[in-house]
Amino acid sequence: MQKFNCLFLVCFSYLGIVSYAVAQNDADMVRYSKLQHGGSARFEAMGGAFGALGADISAVQINPAAMGRFSTSQVSLTVGPIINQSTATLVGTETKDSKFNFFLPSFGLVLTKDLSARNKGDMYSQFSVGMNRIGNFNQKMSISGEQFPSMLDGFIGQAQGVAPENLRSYFPFSTYLAYEAYAIDYDPDSGEYLSYLNSGNMKMNRDLMTKGGVNEFYLSYSRNRLNRLYYGFSFNIRTYRYLENYKHSEDLVLADPNFVGFDYEYALKTTGTGANLKLGVIYLVSNSFRIGGAFHTPTYISFQDKWSATMTSRFTDGFEKVPEDLVPKGDYKYNMITPLKAVFSSSYVIGLSALISADVEYVGYKMTRLRSTRDIAYDPYDYKIENEDAKNRLTDAVNVRVGAEFNIQQKFFLRAGFAYYGNAYKKSELVDVKPELSYSGGLGYKLGNVNFDLSYVNRTLSRNYYPFVGSNSALIQSNIHSINISATVRF
Repeated sequence: MQKFNCLFLVCFSYLGIVSYAVAQNDADMVRYSKLQHGGSARFEAMGGAFGALGADISAVQINPAAMGRFSTSQVSLTVGPIINQSTATLVGTETKDSKFNFFLPSFGLVLTKDLSARNKGDMYSQFSVGMNRIGNFNQKMSISGEQFPSMLDGFIGQAQGVAPENLRSYFPFSTYLAYEAYAIDYDPDSGEYLSYLNSGNMKMNRDLMTKGGVNEFYLSYSRNRLNRLYYGFSFNIRTYRYLENYKHSEDLVLADPNFVGFDYEYALKTTGTGANLKLGVIYLVSNSFRIGGAFHTPTYISFQDKWSATMTSRFTDGFEKVPEDLVPKGDYKYNMITPLKAVFSSSYVIGLSALISADVEYVGYKMTRLRSTRDIAYDPYDYKIENEDAKNRLTDAVNVRVGAEFNIQQKFFLRAGFAYYGNAYKKSELVDVKPELSYSGGLGYKLGNVNFDLSYVNRTLSRNYYPFVGSNSALIQSNIHSINISATVRF
């Protein structure tokens, strides 16, 4: 059974019938590699530009040396809502949708030890533990419009030369379903598959919902040397959860005496666990000017995909649905290596009144690789074709984050930030329409040993989405709004 699943993943991926939903390929590589900054309200308000600044519970995700800036122990918790608004445009038809979620962006504990009494130059050490949410997959979108291509065209095209009794073995999630739902038929005289489509356009609608995210749990150790040099490392465990469900419906525009249309439903659940190591340093060139550097090793991830699909054909006198006992289910494990990162940072502090900070980050997306599982319950697969394809389609990118903070009346802080995330795909691939941008702002208030912070972040991104091979592309424009509220207690 597992050998059948593996073969299906490869064949179906390159026939591309259901977009990037059923096989491991470059879309999965980008989904789990192109992650955002996420964390405390102060961190978010300043665009995540903390690589040389430090002294924030979430800065460890950029540069572990940032924790060396703490001189007291503290605990922090962040909560907040997120709203993902999407607009899909297919052949001139625009459809809007939105999804609301409430989640936990960050929590952490820093335990600081005073080493200055040893008179050896080390001022403080810090041990930190916590979590930052660095990926969000929650989205709901609808795509509607009229076009001539139909998903059934692809189903028929891939199955020519394959006998009906072999469809379940070769194409269980596509042509087999259409055949069992009577959306297509087989002519034994010609040996060809035929659909009930006429010469008119199809009215297509796809309702798609995704859920899940990426959480990074960290253990970090750092040191402060003479209040001038700060260095540290963190060991990080990432948990991945991605759920995708969609219903793809098509109806004939020109009326037919028998056939009306069909509904194709698909569900995918991906879970995974990965690990990486981060190293970093911060150096105070002067009391005002700081520079920092960090290196993130590739993340080594073990994934498991589980998926299923079904289909219903609608006729003028009723409908035909694939019987429940014939609905195919897929299950496969695989590994992935996401790219390394290198970060260079600088910040400038203007007395006690203001500061500005910036990060420049390199990400080598084309280094991402899929690897076979070592679980003996699953047949191995070398992913040579998929990795070569990704190498040709993906590129290296540069991300930039900038943040500023103004101290007003000693206890009150005003913050702003901006982030630019470079495209993972080459421009020639026509996938990323433009880079992902993030605009943010926030407030902070210090009351004794407690800090209260509030942030608002607006992320915008635009991508082309192909419902199936041969389909026109749909332009998906996402506008994501998030509000974070943090409380930090020093002790």
